[in-house]
Amino acid sequence: MNPISPSLLSSGLAILAATIAIPATTAYSASCGMRVVLSDTDFPMRSQLRGQKGTVLINVTLDADGHATGAEVQRSSGHLLLDLAATRSVLNKWQFDVSHCAHTFPATHQVAVEFRNDEYE
Repeated sequence: MNPISPSLLSSGLAILAATIAIPATTAYSASCGMRVVLSDTDFPMRSQLRGQKGTVLINVTLDADGHATGAEVQRSSGHLLLDLAATRSVLNKWQFDVSHCAHTFPATHQVAVEFRNDEYE
C-alpha cells in the first residue's frame, strides 16, 4: 500500500457552503439576503480517510456583526465527526454579511455544509 501524501489528500476534497432562508423561530428569521462571506471549514482527516461524506444543515444564530453566536444541527450528515466539524467551523470561523438587514438581532439563518471527498470514491 502506498502512503498518501497530504497534497494528494487535499487535492481531492471539497467542502461547499450554501445559505438557505428558513422560517422564523425564537429569533427573527434572516430573510434579508444574509450571505456567507467566509466559510473556512475543517474536514477531519479521519473522516476523509474513512470516505465519509454528507451535508449538514445547521440553524445559525447571528449577531448584528455577522458572527455566529449559536449553532444547532437541523439535519445530520449521518456522521458525528462531520456534524461536529461543521458546527465548530460555523461557530468559530465563519463570517456572514448582514449589511442589508435592518431588523432586530439576533437572527436565525440556515446553512448547508457539504463534505465531499472525490479522491476516495
